[in-house]
Amino acid sequence: MVWYKTFLVDGAVVKPRITMPTTATIRQLKEQIEEYTGVPVSRQILTYKYNTKLIDDFTINQYDFSLIPTILLQVEKDPEQMDVNITVTSEAFKVSLKVHQMETVMELKQRIGQMWGIETKDITLSHISTIMKDDHFLHMYYVIEGSDVKFTRTGHYS
Repeated sequence: MVWYKTFLVDGAVVKPRITMPTTATIRQLKEQIEEYTGVPVSRQILTYKYNTKLIDDFTINQYDFSLIPTILLQVEKDPEQMDVNITVTSEAFKVSLKVHQMETVMELKQRIGQMWGIETKDITLSHISTIMKDDHFLHMYYVIEGSDVKFTRTGHYS
């Protein structure tokens, strides 16, 4: 019989739930996190209670996890990769932009607004099916190299 464990992955605004067989390794868990967030396995640091770093080669059942454990995902920062290329897409357009991961969502909205003459209050951005809040940094939504940010125009316009 195969047992499964569901994890709540914390560390940013996006908090995925991932279910894995308890025989899976931590590396396999990281691969699922990469599939969901886009954060490469090589940049993921997973910790559990009291900052216990989870080891890639260990299996899930080698840890004493609670029923639905919350694990912390820390993304190893690479100063050379803080400037990343992303795509902003909507039904009407697709544009490539270079952004800094410490840029705020509002700063990105302002850039988009200036390009197309749209007020920032009429712009909604989302990533990984999560609406992005103006005062948060892009990295808080796992915006990394190659990310696709969805653009929606809201508000009244004629």
